[in-house]
Amino acid sequence: MTSLVTHLTSVPRETTGFLNRLKDKARKLMAMPQNAINLFIPLEEEKEDALRDVLNTIRADTHHNAILPLGQFSDVLHFARFLIYEGPDHPQEYGSYLVFIANVDGPVEDFLQRLVNKSSAGLDAILSACRDYPPKRRRTRQARLQFLLKHQLPAQAFYINTVGRGVKQILEEDRLHQALQDYLNSLTHPVTLSATELRLQLINHVAKSPDLFWALEPPERPSLLWKAKEQLRFMTLVGLGTIVVIFTWPLILGWVVLVQLKETGDEELANRASLERLNELRADEDFAVHNQFSAAGSLKPGLVRRLTARSVLALAQVSLRHVFNKGDLAGIPLLGLDGVDTIHFAHWIMLDNDQRLLFASNYDGSLESYMVDFIDKVSWGLNVVFSNGQGYPRTNWLFFDGARNEERFKDYLGHHQLSTLVWHTPYKHLSAVNIANNSEIRSGLRGRMNETQAKAWLQRLT
Repeated sequence: MTSLVTHLTSVPRETTGFLNRLKDKARKLMAMPQNAINLFIPLEEEKEDALRDVLNTIRADTHHNAILPLGQFSDVLHFARFLIYEGPDHPQEYGSYLVFIANVDGPVEDFLQRLVNKSSAGLDAILSACRDYPPKRRRTRQARLQFLLKHQLPAQAFYINTVGRGVKQILEEDRLHQALQDYLNSLTHPVTLSATELRLQLINHVAKSPDLFWALEPPERPSLLWKAKEQLRFMTLVGLGTIVVIFTWPLILGWVVLVQLKETGDEELANRASLERLNELRADEDFAVHNQFSAAGSLKPGLVRRLTARSVLALAQVSLRHVFNKGDLAGIPLLGLDGVDTIHFAHWIMLDNDQRLLFASNYDGSLESYMVDFIDKVSWGLNVVFSNGQGYPRTNWLFFDGARNEERFKDYLGHHQLSTLVWHTPYKHLSAVNIANNSEIRSGLRGRMNETQAKAWLQRLT
């Protein structure tokens, strides 16, 4: 009788566990394939120097250091950085913040939970410098996780180069490329084969290799459920936006005129950052084929500018999430292959009750070429967002001038760029060009090709 009662009372628990697992699976299916982590945590002033020492130790080897080895997350972590944001204005009010910005595959909470589970001691070494971090006797895994979640800020706009292309796929396809190159180099007389024959030989090699045959299958893509939800979301937003414009266009036009009136009195930064400061920033760059960029500044005072910034970022987010999600950020070209964008990820984050804006990105090439790409291709986009910041080169009707004044714009960035203390990526040798090319190599292992198509595909292996 006792065993029967025990069995009956255990059924609800099993059912609850099953339902929880089902809910968790549904949550992951509905989540964005890649997500942004933006942690902003106030620091204790007297502990800032010690924190810098800890971060410098991590910086020396971000993959395998003894404090927080980020290499252990290389199956889901694309990019990560630590900053200390001192705040350009009113330090007595804002103080300093520890900033952690990352791009991960899967839900944010899942990554943070894994971070806590694997690196509690490392987190303690870093976060003990932060205000209100739990004391030692209360530092449970759950307490650490809740502390991180409490300081997570949403990105008002978030750009992903190619939605659904995860770290695992990027690294595996790079390994495939290297293996195919090695096999080609081992062939005695490859030039005697036609392009189609050589391609078939490579396909057979992949099929017979236990560590490569996975490449004959297409990569995982976002679920149909997620795609349907995204399509419905986009159509709903477009419909609502159209209705809003139809019924409020006079108000929108009046708002634009009001912004234009304010633009005539905007003050510009008229001096360059010190050479010492610029050299310090450049010292953080060019350690890989990509670079990081972080900049922040105060918004111009008044409700008009704050609402303009919020509205522009909301529109940008719709475009970035639903339109520019396949290697193209509003026309910025890739310097090479297939028109894929040079930017991997980008975040726009409002801070301090919309008093400040932080921008962070990961991009290929030098900062100079990165800035020129933006100025030449999307200066209007820079203007509508960043002209709401104090000291930005004066714009005209929100879209015009501004960043087109190249020297003044570069001076503005020099004053607002932030130093990155730690920057990590598991694929520092792979540009967006390389990543896109590797995906095309894998795709070329399937289907039929004529001689011309096979030649073009084989050229991707050189």
